[in-house]
Amino acid sequence: MGKDDKEDSGFGFKDKAKAKETLRLLEEHDMNYRRLTVRGLLGRAKRVLSLTKAEEKIKNIKEAMSVFENWLADLDKNKPDKAAKKKEDKEGSTSDVEMEEEKKEKKDLPPDTVPGLGFKDKEAAENTIKELEGRDPDYQKLAVKGLIGRAKRVLTCTKDETKLSNIKESISIFEKFLDDFDTMHLSKQNNPYLPLGVVRTCLDLAGDKVTKQQRSFIDAYASVNGEYKRLRTVLEKESEKSWDIVRNTALKDLKEKHAEAKLFNNKDEPTDEHLEMLLWVYSPEAARVKKLISEKKEDKNKPATDKRESSERKRRHSDREESPSKKKKED
Repeated sequence: MGKDDKEDSGFGFKDKAKAKETLRLLEEHDMNYRRLTVRGLLGRAKRVLSLTKAEEKIKNIKEAMSVFENWLADLDKNKPDKAAKKKEDKEGSTSDVEMEEEKKEKKDLPPDTVPGLGFKDKEAAENTIKELEGRDPDYQKLAVKGLIGRAKRVLTCTKDETKLSNIKESISIFEKFLDDFDTMHLSKQNNPYLPLGVVRTCLDLAGDKVTKQQRSFIDAYASVNGEYKRLRTVLEKESEKSWDIVRNTALKDLKEKHAEAKLFNNKDEPTDEHLEMLLWVYSPEAARVKKLISEKKEDKNKPATDKRESSERKRRHSDREESPSKKKKED
């Protein structure tokens, strides 16, 4: 089976069953990721069709494509009507002031990309791999692939022999990293994030069982409005490590500790063992959690002092993420 037929992530399009399994696995991810992944798989499936002559294989792939196309069609069908949205905006459901506040808040959030990644030479490549250690496996792979792409573009417009040699050495290091990544099936170790509203509800369910570190983590998650990618540049005060790394370290231990644990009781409520993982914004049964646990919205009526503290916390996180020495980016 060629590399276009499957992914170590479990996503694929070899037949109808694989397509359905892919959609099931994607339920743990946000909608934008699901849509982009399905479209990407469709594109790859079409490329495989153009190179394949085996009738049975062509039939199976076309059935898989049909599953993905129907899913996308249903998605488009359920999109809010543009005319209705315009009418809603006209009636003032979303005022200009609210929109401006939302834009400003977005601008004030910390960045979602790890600083200091590069490919100019062997040292830069090794530092990059080290900087990515402990982060979400999907992000590690995406970041390294992106750097390889940028490095190859630089090679096409560079004549300096030393620079060419250094960049080629970096690319070799990155390609070995990707080979090892696939061999060890690290994509399966990814810990998809639950929505912020679900975690707020779990916080209430846990009561006094919440640890100080878990509460700090949820505060950090709330400070970036549940945009998990931004936790890559928000640091835990005690360890000075970014929260994405702290979370993955905690979950690695918990997943081993509770590998055989029951996740729900007879009332479809999360068990204590399950709650330990939920407070780190993760569940082995994310789709079921989203169905059974309602999302608690932020209290819009909380005192202004609380809001100021939240704003100050965001600024502190942002200050801490600044790298002491900014590295020149490679183009």
